[in-house]
Amino acid sequence: CDDDCSGLLISDMDRLYRIITDVTLTTPLPPPYKILYRFENMTEELKHMLSPQKAPERLLQLADSNLGSLVTEMDQLHSRATKVSADGEQVEDDAERIYKRAEDLEEFIRDTLLGVQGSRN
Repeated sequence: CDDDCSGLLISDMDRLYRIITDVTLTTPLPPPYKILYRFENMTEELKHMLSPQKAPERLLQLADSNLGSLVTEMDQLHSRATKVSADGEQVEDDAERIYKRAEDLEEFIRDTLLGVQGSRN
């Protein structure tokens, strides 16, 4: 058994036997927490990536819905801006008319006052 082939195998088997018998298996081996933690993180990432909320079809549908509501809001804003602009023009016309009436009233009061002063003299 001391040849180069079987002698090496037998000595390797003896060495393995000693290693195995030296380890006491009476206490349970601690779980590989690092590996378990890494798998847990990978699972969470995959779960998040595979969730229906992250599916490309769902994201496209959501983007389309958001775009539709944005277009609607823009139309409403444009309509309100047009109304405000028209109201602003009406206010400007009203202000000019009131200013003209105030000037006419001032002239009337001045003429009346001059007429009263002229009749006293």
